[in-house]
Amino acid sequence: MSEAEPSNLITRAEIAAQLTARLAGRLSNAALAAWAFDRFYAFELEETTLEPGAEDVIEAALDTLMFGDDPSFQLSEPDVQALLDQLNRSKK
Repeated sequence: MSEAEPSNLITRAEIAAQLTARLAGRLSNAALAAWAFDRFYAFELEETTLEPGAEDVIEAALDTLMFGDDPSFQLSEPDVQALLDQLNRSKK
């Protein structure tokens, strides 16, 4: 799937790619929060679905990320890495 293709499925891999971009400095906290906000509300409006078997971890990750543009909720680099690790562990 290319970045230009809209997806009706939110996956752990998609979130992991965003977190990796954030850790690499290619994505700001504000951009990551906006992306998570859009994906979370697309799910809430039933415009998209969550990866089967990973619903809880995906919802929790999006909920955490969508407020990351607020200084009181911003994740540190170790927090972002921990969230990425959690997504990767949930694949097993």
